[in-house]
Amino acid sequence: MDNLSLKLQSLTVFRGLLEQPAMQSLRGMLQRSDAHAAVEAYSTMLYCIRAEGFETLRDYMLGHLKFDNSSFGRAVASGTVTEAYLAAAKYDISVLSAIAAMRCADWKALLKSDASKLTELIDALPELPDGAPFALDELVDSFRKNGVGLFARGRAFYWEKGKLTMVNNPDPVNYWEMVGYTAQREEVAKNTRCLIAGKPNNNVLLYGDSGTGKSATVKSLINMDEFYNLRIIEVAKNSLDEIPEVSRMVATHTQKFILYIDDLAFEQEDAGFSALKTALEGGLELRPDNVAIYATSNRRHMIREDFAERAGSDLHRDETIQERTSLSERFGLRILYMALDKQSFLETVHVLCAHQGLELEPKRLEAEANKWEIQHGGRTPRTAKQFVDYLFSAQG
Repeated sequence: MDNLSLKLQSLTVFRGLLEQPAMQSLRGMLQRSDAHAAVEAYSTMLYCIRAEGFETLRDYMLGHLKFDNSSFGRAVASGTVTEAYLAAAKYDISVLSAIAAMRCADWKALLKSDASKLTELIDALPELPDGAPFALDELVDSFRKNGVGLFARGRAFYWEKGKLTMVNNPDPVNYWEMVGYTAQREEVAKNTRCLIAGKPNNNVLLYGDSGTGKSATVKSLINMDEFYNLRIIEVAKNSLDEIPEVSRMVATHTQKFILYIDDLAFEQEDAGFSALKTALEGGLELRPDNVAIYATSNRRHMIREDFAERAGSDLHRDETIQERTSLSERFGLRILYMALDKQSFLETVHVLCAHQGLELEPKRLEAEANKWEIQHGGRTPRTAKQFVDYLFSAQG
Protein backbone atom coordinates (compact mmCIF):
# COMPACT_ATOMS: atom_id res chain seq x y z
CA MET A 1 0.00 0.00 0.00
CA ASP A 2 2.93 2.31 0.63
CA ASN A 3 3.98 1.64 -2.95
CA LEU A 4 0.48 2.56 -4.16
CA SER A 5 0.63 5.86 -2.29
CA LEU A 6 3.98 6.61 -3.90
CA LYS A 7 2.62 5.76 -7.35
CA LEU A 8 -0.26 8.19 -6.86
CA GLN A 9 2.24 10.90 -6.05
CA SER A 10 4.09 10.10 -9.30
CA LEU A 11 1.15 10.99 -11.60
CA THR A 12 1.97 13.66 -14.17
CA VAL A 13 -0.71 13.79 -16.89
CA PHE A 14 -3.77 13.33 -14.67
CA ARG A 15 -2.35 14.86 -11.52
CA GLY A 16 -5.29 17.26 -11.35
CA LEU A 17 -7.50 14.30 -10.40
CA LEU A 18 -5.72 14.17 -7.04
CA GLU A 19 -7.28 17.53 -6.14
CA GLN A 20 -10.79 16.06 -6.17
CA PRO A 21 -12.25 15.53 -2.67
CA ALA A 22 -12.61 11.72 -2.84
CA MET A 23 -9.05 11.36 -4.11
CA GLN A 24 -7.72 13.58 -1.34
CA SER A 25 -9.45 11.31 1.17
CA LEU A 26 -8.00 8.26 -0.56
CA ARG A 27 -4.50 9.68 -0.28
CA GLY A 28 -5.09 10.41 3.41
CA MET A 29 -6.18 6.83 3.94
CA LEU A 30 -3.10 5.47 2.17
CA GLN A 31 -0.75 7.65 4.19
CA ARG A 32 -2.56 6.40 7.36
CA SER A 33 -0.47 8.30 9.89
CA ASP A 34 -3.23 7.72 12.42
CA ALA A 35 -5.76 4.87 12.59
CA HIS A 36 -8.69 7.08 13.52
CA ALA A 37 -7.81 9.55 10.76
CA ALA A 38 -7.60 6.69 8.25
CA VAL A 39 -11.09 5.46 9.19
CA GLU A 40 -12.40 9.00 8.78
CA ALA A 41 -10.66 9.30 5.41
CA TYR A 42 -12.31 6.05 4.21
CA SER A 43 -15.76 7.27 5.27
CA THR A 44 -15.20 10.69 3.73
CA MET A 45 -14.14 9.05 0.45
CA LEU A 46 -17.43 7.12 0.26
CA TYR A 47 -19.38 10.28 1.13
CA CYS A 48 -17.67 12.33 -1.61
CA ILE A 49 -18.23 9.64 -4.23
CA ARG A 50 -21.94 9.39 -3.50
CA ALA A 51 -22.37 13.14 -3.06
CA GLU A 52 -21.45 13.60 -6.73
CA GLY A 53 -23.87 10.88 -7.85
CA PHE A 54 -21.36 8.08 -8.52
CA GLU A 55 -21.68 4.46 -7.43
CA THR A 56 -18.03 3.39 -7.38
CA LEU A 57 -14.58 4.91 -7.11
CA ARG A 58 -14.01 3.77 -10.69
CA ASP A 59 -17.02 5.76 -11.91
CA TYR A 60 -15.87 8.77 -9.89
CA MET A 61 -12.39 8.71 -11.39
CA LEU A 62 -13.59 8.11 -14.95
CA GLY A 63 -16.20 10.85 -14.65
CA HIS A 64 -13.57 13.41 -13.71
CA LEU A 65 -11.01 12.10 -16.19
CA LYS A 66 -13.49 12.33 -19.06
CA PHE A 67 -15.19 15.61 -18.27
CA ASP A 68 -12.73 17.81 -16.42
CA ASN A 69 -11.02 20.35 -18.65
CA SER A 70 -7.58 18.70 -18.82
CA SER A 71 -4.70 19.70 -21.10
CA PHE A 72 -4.38 16.08 -22.23
CA GLY A 73 -8.06 15.93 -23.18
CA ARG A 74 -7.75 19.16 -25.17
CA ALA A 75 -4.67 17.81 -26.97
CA VAL A 76 -6.48 14.60 -27.95
CA ALA A 77 -9.64 16.47 -29.03
CA SER A 78 -7.64 18.86 -31.20
CA GLY A 79 -5.47 16.11 -32.71
CA THR A 80 -2.21 17.55 -31.34
CA VAL A 81 -1.36 14.89 -28.75
CA THR A 82 2.20 13.51 -29.03
CA GLU A 83 3.44 9.95 -28.54
CA ALA A 84 5.39 11.01 -25.46
CA TYR A 85 2.24 12.55 -23.98
CA LEU A 86 0.29 9.35 -24.73
CA ALA A 87 2.98 7.25 -23.08
CA ALA A 88 2.88 9.37 -19.93
CA ALA A 89 -0.93 9.14 -19.90
CA LYS A 90 -0.72 5.36 -20.26
CA TYR A 91 1.47 5.17 -17.15
CA ASP A 92 -0.97 7.29 -15.15
CA ILE A 93 -3.92 5.17 -16.27
CA SER A 94 -2.14 1.99 -15.20
CA VAL A 95 -1.88 3.41 -11.69
CA LEU A 96 -5.43 4.72 -11.56
CA SER A 97 -6.89 1.58 -13.15
CA ALA A 98 -5.29 -0.60 -10.47
CA ILE A 99 -6.94 1.55 -7.81
CA ALA A 100 -10.28 1.47 -9.66
CA ALA A 101 -10.23 -2.34 -9.56
CA MET A 102 -9.81 -2.52 -5.78
CA ARG A 103 -12.76 -3.47 -3.59
CA CYS A 104 -13.85 -1.74 -0.43
CA ALA A 105 -12.95 -4.97 1.33
CA ASP A 106 -9.33 -4.35 0.27
CA TRP A 107 -9.39 -0.84 1.74
CA LYS A 108 -10.89 -2.11 4.97
CA ALA A 109 -8.21 -4.80 5.22
CA LEU A 110 -5.65 -2.02 4.93
CA LEU A 111 -7.30 -0.14 7.77
CA LYS A 112 -7.37 -3.21 10.02
CA SER A 113 -3.70 -3.93 9.44
CA ASP A 114 -2.87 -0.64 11.16
CA ALA A 115 -5.65 -0.59 13.73
CA SER A 116 -6.23 -4.04 15.16
CA LYS A 117 -8.27 -2.59 18.03
CA LEU A 118 -10.74 -1.13 15.55
CA THR A 119 -11.41 -4.38 13.65
CA GLU A 120 -15.05 -4.66 14.72
CA LEU A 121 -15.75 -1.04 13.77
CA ILE A 122 -13.99 -1.38 10.43
CA ASP A 123 -15.90 -4.57 9.56
CA ALA A 124 -19.13 -2.65 10.10
CA LEU A 125 -18.21 0.19 7.77
CA PRO A 126 -20.37 0.41 4.59
CA GLU A 127 -18.97 -0.50 1.19
CA LEU A 128 -19.38 0.54 -2.44
CA PRO A 129 -20.03 -1.94 -5.27
CA ASP A 130 -16.88 -3.56 -6.65
CA GLY A 131 -14.97 -1.55 -9.22
CA ALA A 132 -13.12 -2.63 -12.37
CA PRO A 133 -10.04 -1.54 -14.31
CA PHE A 134 -10.26 0.79 -17.32
CA ALA A 135 -8.03 1.59 -20.30
CA LEU A 136 -6.61 4.73 -21.85
CA ASP A 137 -8.43 3.98 -25.13
CA GLU A 138 -11.76 4.58 -23.40
CA LEU A 139 -10.67 8.07 -22.41
CA VAL A 140 -9.11 8.89 -25.77
CA ASP A 141 -12.28 7.83 -27.62
CA SER A 142 -14.36 10.02 -25.33
CA PHE A 143 -12.09 13.04 -25.85
CA ARG A 144 -12.13 12.63 -29.62
CA LYS A 145 -15.90 12.32 -29.82
CA ASN A 146 -17.11 14.62 -27.06
CA GLY A 147 -14.21 16.99 -26.33
CA VAL A 148 -13.46 17.96 -22.75
CA GLY A 149 -14.79 20.08 -19.93
CA LEU A 150 -18.35 21.26 -19.46
CA PHE A 151 -19.18 20.89 -23.18
CA ALA A 152 -18.42 17.17 -22.94
CA ARG A 153 -20.98 16.80 -20.16
CA GLY A 154 -23.99 18.44 -21.78
CA ARG A 155 -25.42 19.78 -25.03
CA ALA A 156 -27.55 22.75 -23.95
CA PHE A 157 -26.34 25.77 -21.97
CA TYR A 158 -27.48 29.19 -20.82
CA TRP A 159 -25.32 32.33 -20.72
CA GLU A 160 -26.21 35.38 -18.68
CA LYS A 161 -23.96 38.15 -17.38
CA GLY A 162 -20.69 36.30 -17.70
CA LYS A 163 -21.96 33.00 -16.32
CA LEU A 164 -22.33 29.76 -18.29
CA THR A 165 -24.79 27.22 -16.87
CA MET A 166 -25.46 23.73 -18.19
CA VAL A 167 -29.14 22.92 -18.82
CA ASN A 168 -29.61 19.62 -17.01
CA ASN A 169 -32.96 18.79 -18.64
CA PRO A 170 -33.08 20.16 -22.20
CA ASP A 171 -36.44 20.28 -23.96
CA PRO A 172 -36.70 16.84 -25.67
CA VAL A 173 -38.11 18.18 -28.96
CA ASN A 174 -37.78 15.50 -31.64
CA TYR A 175 -37.09 16.97 -35.08
CA TRP A 176 -38.60 13.99 -36.86
CA GLU A 177 -41.84 14.10 -34.86
CA MET A 178 -42.52 17.79 -35.51
CA VAL A 179 -45.53 18.52 -37.68
CA GLY A 180 -45.66 21.06 -40.50
CA TYR A 181 -43.20 23.68 -41.75
CA THR A 182 -41.06 20.95 -43.33
CA ALA A 183 -39.42 23.29 -45.85
CA GLN A 184 -38.51 25.82 -43.16
CA ARG A 185 -37.11 23.19 -40.79
CA GLU A 186 -35.04 21.61 -43.54
CA GLU A 187 -33.49 24.98 -44.39
CA VAL A 188 -32.37 25.28 -40.78
CA ALA A 189 -31.06 21.70 -40.76
CA LYS A 190 -29.14 22.22 -44.03
CA ASN A 191 -27.44 25.31 -42.68
CA THR A 192 -26.57 23.44 -39.49
CA ARG A 193 -25.07 20.57 -41.49
CA CYS A 194 -22.74 23.10 -43.12
CA LEU A 195 -21.75 24.39 -39.68
CA ILE A 196 -21.01 20.85 -38.47
CA ALA A 197 -18.99 20.06 -41.61
CA GLY A 198 -16.93 23.24 -41.33
CA LYS A 199 -18.40 24.64 -44.54
CA PRO A 200 -19.61 28.23 -45.10
CA ASN A 201 -22.88 28.81 -43.26
CA ASN A 202 -25.18 31.67 -42.29
CA ASN A 203 -26.51 33.21 -39.15
CA VAL A 204 -30.23 32.39 -39.08
CA LEU A 205 -33.34 34.40 -38.21
CA LEU A 206 -36.61 32.49 -37.79
CA TYR A 207 -39.44 35.03 -37.70
CA GLY A 208 -43.20 35.09 -37.99
CA ASP A 209 -46.34 34.27 -36.06
CA SER A 210 -46.18 33.17 -32.45
CA GLY A 211 -46.67 29.46 -31.76
CA THR A 212 -45.51 28.25 -35.17
CA GLY A 213 -42.54 26.23 -33.90
CA LYS A 214 -39.62 28.60 -34.44
CA SER A 215 -38.03 27.95 -31.05
CA ALA A 216 -38.85 24.25 -31.21
CA THR A 217 -37.04 24.00 -34.56
CA VAL A 218 -33.82 25.33 -33.03
CA LYS A 219 -34.09 23.28 -29.84
CA SER A 220 -34.70 20.08 -31.80
CA LEU A 221 -31.30 20.28 -33.49
CA ILE A 222 -29.34 18.97 -30.49
CA ASN A 223 -31.63 15.93 -30.35
CA MET A 224 -30.69 14.83 -33.88
CA ASP A 225 -28.17 11.96 -33.94
CA GLU A 226 -26.25 13.47 -36.86
CA PHE A 227 -25.57 16.60 -34.81
CA TYR A 228 -23.91 14.81 -31.86
CA ASN A 229 -21.08 17.37 -31.98
CA LEU A 230 -23.45 20.36 -31.77
CA ARG A 231 -23.95 22.48 -28.65
CA ILE A 232 -26.53 25.26 -28.15
CA ILE A 233 -25.88 28.19 -25.85
CA GLU A 234 -28.93 30.36 -25.21
CA VAL A 235 -27.78 33.94 -24.65
CA ALA A 236 -29.96 36.06 -22.38
CA LYS A 237 -31.29 39.27 -23.93
CA ASN A 238 -29.54 41.35 -21.27
CA SER A 239 -26.21 39.80 -22.27
CA LEU A 240 -26.11 40.34 -26.04
CA ASP A 241 -23.09 42.58 -25.63
CA GLU A 242 -21.22 39.52 -24.34
CA ILE A 243 -21.62 37.48 -27.55
CA PRO A 244 -17.99 38.21 -28.58
CA GLU A 245 -16.86 36.92 -25.18
CA VAL A 246 -18.89 33.72 -25.60
CA SER A 247 -17.53 33.26 -29.13
CA ARG A 248 -13.94 33.59 -27.94
CA MET A 249 -14.57 31.13 -25.12
CA VAL A 250 -15.84 28.37 -27.45
CA ALA A 251 -13.55 29.06 -30.42
CA THR A 252 -10.86 26.64 -29.22
CA HIS A 253 -13.25 23.75 -28.62
CA THR A 254 -13.82 20.97 -31.13
CA GLN A 255 -17.61 21.13 -30.90
CA LYS A 256 -19.80 23.35 -33.07
CA PHE A 257 -21.90 26.00 -31.35
CA ILE A 258 -25.18 27.76 -31.99
CA LEU A 259 -25.55 30.96 -29.97
CA TYR A 260 -29.32 31.08 -29.62
CA ILE A 261 -31.44 34.18 -28.89
CA ASP A 262 -35.13 33.50 -28.33
CA ASP A 263 -38.02 35.92 -28.94
CA LEU A 264 -35.81 38.74 -30.10
CA ALA A 265 -37.21 42.28 -29.93
CA PHE A 266 -35.83 45.65 -28.86
CA GLU A 267 -37.12 48.83 -27.32
CA GLN A 268 -35.88 52.19 -28.53
CA GLU A 269 -32.26 52.96 -27.64
CA ASP A 270 -31.67 49.38 -26.53
CA ALA A 271 -27.91 48.80 -26.14
CA GLY A 272 -28.32 45.18 -27.14
CA PHE A 273 -29.42 46.24 -30.63
CA SER A 274 -26.04 47.70 -31.58
CA ALA A 275 -24.18 44.88 -29.81
CA LEU A 276 -26.00 42.23 -31.81
CA LYS A 277 -25.53 44.10 -35.09
CA THR A 278 -21.80 44.19 -34.49
CA ALA A 279 -21.69 40.52 -33.50
CA LEU A 280 -23.55 39.50 -36.66
CA GLU A 281 -21.45 41.56 -39.03
CA GLY A 282 -19.37 44.65 -38.71
CA GLY A 283 -16.87 44.21 -35.91
CA LEU A 284 -13.13 43.83 -36.33
CA GLU A 285 -13.22 40.38 -34.75
CA LEU A 286 -14.02 37.52 -37.13
CA ARG A 287 -16.72 35.08 -36.09
CA PRO A 288 -15.12 31.69 -35.25
CA ASP A 289 -15.70 28.92 -37.80
CA ASN A 290 -17.42 26.76 -35.19
CA VAL A 291 -20.00 29.38 -34.18
CA ALA A 292 -23.29 30.56 -35.71
CA ILE A 293 -26.01 32.79 -34.30
CA TYR A 294 -29.64 31.62 -34.52
CA ALA A 295 -32.45 33.91 -33.36
CA THR A 296 -36.25 33.72 -33.27
CA SER A 297 -38.60 36.68 -33.36
CA ASN A 298 -42.27 37.38 -33.87
CA ARG A 299 -41.25 40.39 -35.96
CA ARG A 300 -38.92 40.74 -38.89
CA HIS A 301 -38.07 44.32 -37.92
CA MET A 302 -37.13 43.77 -34.33
CA ILE A 303 -37.06 47.29 -32.93
CA ARG A 304 -40.39 48.73 -31.90
CA GLU A 305 -41.43 52.14 -33.18
CA ASP A 306 -44.65 54.13 -33.46
CA PHE A 307 -46.18 56.47 -36.05
CA ALA A 308 -45.22 59.55 -34.04
CA GLU A 309 -41.55 58.63 -34.45
CA ARG A 310 -41.99 58.14 -38.17
CA ALA A 311 -43.42 61.64 -38.45
CA GLY A 312 -40.92 63.15 -36.04
CA SER A 313 -38.39 65.94 -36.46
CA ASP A 314 -35.44 63.83 -37.56
CA LEU A 315 -33.90 65.55 -40.61
CA HIS A 316 -32.64 62.18 -41.87
CA ARG A 317 -35.72 60.17 -41.03
CA ASP A 318 -35.29 57.64 -43.85
CA GLU A 319 -31.76 56.83 -42.72
CA THR A 320 -32.94 56.40 -39.14
CA ILE A 321 -35.70 54.03 -40.22
CA GLN A 322 -33.28 52.09 -42.39
CA GLU A 323 -30.88 51.80 -39.45
CA ARG A 324 -33.62 50.40 -37.23
CA THR A 325 -34.78 47.84 -39.78
CA SER A 326 -31.34 46.71 -40.90
CA LEU A 327 -30.70 44.15 -38.18
CA SER A 328 -32.66 41.36 -39.87
CA GLU A 329 -30.63 41.88 -43.06
CA ARG A 330 -27.47 40.87 -41.20
CA PHE A 331 -28.85 37.36 -40.83
CA GLY A 332 -27.79 35.57 -43.99
CA LEU A 333 -30.73 33.17 -43.76
CA ARG A 334 -34.16 34.59 -42.93
CA ILE A 335 -36.95 32.03 -42.64
CA LEU A 336 -40.64 32.98 -42.38
CA TYR A 337 -43.10 30.99 -40.25
CA MET A 338 -46.71 31.94 -41.02
CA ALA A 339 -49.84 30.75 -39.21
CA LEU A 340 -51.46 27.67 -40.77
CA ASP A 341 -54.39 27.84 -43.11
CA LYS A 342 -57.55 26.03 -42.00
CA GLN A 343 -56.81 22.76 -43.83
CA SER A 344 -53.21 22.57 -42.60
CA PHE A 345 -54.35 23.26 -39.04
CA LEU A 346 -56.84 20.39 -39.16
CA GLU A 347 -54.22 18.08 -40.69
CA THR A 348 -51.90 18.96 -37.82
CA VAL A 349 -54.63 18.10 -35.31
CA HIS A 350 -55.17 14.70 -36.95
CA VAL A 351 -51.45 13.90 -36.91
CA LEU A 352 -51.08 14.90 -33.25
CA CYS A 353 -54.12 12.81 -32.32
CA ALA A 354 -52.53 9.82 -34.04
CA HIS A 355 -49.30 10.40 -32.06
CA GLN A 356 -51.32 10.40 -28.83
CA GLY A 357 -53.37 7.35 -29.83
CA LEU A 358 -56.63 9.31 -29.80
CA GLU A 359 -59.38 7.89 -32.00
CA LEU A 360 -62.25 10.33 -32.53
CA GLU A 361 -64.88 10.74 -35.22
CA PRO A 362 -63.18 13.02 -37.81
CA LYS A 363 -66.03 15.48 -38.39
CA ARG A 364 -66.65 15.95 -34.70
CA LEU A 365 -62.90 16.32 -34.06
CA GLU A 366 -62.58 18.99 -36.74
CA ALA A 367 -65.61 20.91 -35.47
CA GLU A 368 -64.17 20.95 -31.97
CA ALA A 369 -60.75 21.94 -33.30
CA ASN A 370 -62.24 24.89 -35.19
CA LYS A 371 -64.00 26.10 -32.06
CA TRP A 372 -60.81 25.71 -30.04
CA GLU A 373 -58.64 27.74 -32.41
CA ILE A 374 -61.15 30.61 -32.45
CA GLN A 375 -61.13 30.73 -28.65
CA HIS A 376 -57.40 30.14 -28.15
CA GLY A 377 -55.39 32.34 -30.45
CA GLY A 378 -55.38 31.17 -34.03
CA ARG A 379 -54.22 28.32 -36.25
CA THR A 380 -50.73 27.37 -35.11
CA PRO A 381 -49.02 24.09 -34.14
CA ARG A 382 -48.98 25.33 -30.54
CA THR A 383 -52.76 25.79 -30.54
CA ALA A 384 -53.22 22.39 -32.17
CA LYS A 385 -51.04 20.70 -29.54
CA GLN A 386 -52.85 22.44 -26.70
CA PHE A 387 -56.16 21.23 -28.14
CA VAL A 388 -54.97 17.62 -28.47
CA ASP A 389 -53.48 17.68 -24.96
CA TYR A 390 -56.86 18.89 -23.70
CA LEU A 391 -58.63 16.02 -25.45
CA PHE A 392 -56.16 13.53 -24.01
CA SER A 393 -56.58 14.81 -20.45
CA ALA A 394 -60.37 14.90 -20.84
CA GLN A 395 -60.34 11.17 -21.65
CA GLY A 396 -58.49 10.36 -18.43
